[in-house]
Amino acid sequence: MAESRILFVETVAAEQRKLLCNIVEHFYEAGRKVQVVADSTLGAQHIDQMLWTFSDRSFVPHRILDPGRGTPLEPVVITVGERILDGFDTVVCDAECRLDFMTAFETAVHFVIRDDVDRRLQSRRMWTEARDRALAVRHVPYATGMDLKGLV
Repeated sequence: MAESRILFVETVAAEQRKLLCNIVEHFYEAGRKVQVVADSTLGAQHIDQMLWTFSDRSFVPHRILDPGRGTPLEPVVITVGERILDGFDTVVCDAECRLDFMTAFETAVHFVIRDDVDRRLQSRRMWTEARDRALAVRHVPYATGMDLKGLV
């Protein structure tokens, strides 16, 4: 596998999941296999519903992982918590994820929530740790209507 890179994507809390859907769609359309990590069953169900409805012009084949159902065939899978899935090269973290978990993927997306002081500080600590470990990191500044070209 190529060196892992972690994208620190700035957003605001109210826009995080809509941006998550756009990022997942972008990676899916680029032929990537994407895992989305949610923090709870309710969070996974909300992301699942949003992926069905966030855009009239696209379809992102996905499902919530049922651990007893075997290897997922869909190119996008939502998990509750950290779980390494064979063949998935991209992870988008809706939940808090450890750096060691994120580095198991070619690309990891971590959201920096600008309007939540605690989460912003947690992101800053993660950035510092990633930099200190010489991991490939990239800051993606907040922008309304963010251009996702160049993320893949």
